[in-house]
Amino acid sequence: MKVYVSLLVFLLYSLASLGQVDTVSRSPYRIYRTYELPASLAVLGTSIFGFRQLDRHASLTAEEVIKLNPAHLNAFDRPVAHLNPARFGLAQTRSDQFLNLSIASPLLLMLSKDLRKEALDLLTLYTTAHAVNNLIYFATTFPIRRARPLTYNPAVPLQDKIGHAKSNSFYSGHVSFSTTATFFGAKVLTDYYQIKGWKRVAIFTAAAVPPVLVGINRMQAGKHFRTDVLTGFVVGAACGIGIPELHKFRQKTRNLSFRPEMTGTGERGFALTYAF
Repeated sequence: MKVYVSLLVFLLYSLASLGQVDTVSRSPYRIYRTYELPASLAVLGTSIFGFRQLDRHASLTAEEVIKLNPAHLNAFDRPVAHLNPARFGLAQTRSDQFLNLSIASPLLLMLSKDLRKEALDLLTLYTTAHAVNNLIYFATTFPIRRARPLTYNPAVPLQDKIGHAKSNSFYSGHVSFSTTATFFGAKVLTDYYQIKGWKRVAIFTAAAVPPVLVGINRMQAGKHFRTDVLTGFVVGAACGIGIPELHKFRQKTRNLSFRPEMTGTGERGFALTYAF
């Protein structure tokens, strides 16, 4: 574990330090703090209740668990249903630790004096990326009920397979949130400092390490299949890179509007508009 943490800290520090090559250019993003930040924080705040509701929605009964057969799983995912339950607890702890480190990793951008001047704009952009990610996550996991690997595992007692949060395996929120955070940091750093070539590749490679560690431990904890982890990685990367890129595009066009929204009735979503 100490080796993993040391490697993570080294890679994240390298991610930040590689950008210290030139003076930062004018902000490449066009951000509307007056509505983007409050809307994003509102989405993230209400997501707390969304996660609780999802856990209740993703329940399994004993009758449903008995019908599950590992032989019915695809060959790519099947090995995850037979991992050692004795390692579940430690893997769960490690996955949470790596997730927390990932979420905090964009703070390394503040090592740059230039980027510290953009702190509020970057906070707005960061919360927007996570708000959009959360909306995609809920829109996917609520309608799709996929039993977690541990519910297929013959070595796991029946009482540990039933109850809340047992059928929300697809896709991995831990991996998605982790990837959003680290790829956001890599995207912002390389955009502001206009880093290209092998340095850009090195930064994004470093950014991929924490989500990979999260994904490995989520599988070892019996929480997700391989396809769940891979999907979470793709969605997270799309949000971490895509949201800054949309704001970058909007800076060029100045006619594009992109923002998360919440209606008066509590419905959540995001709006993308273009003024002609």
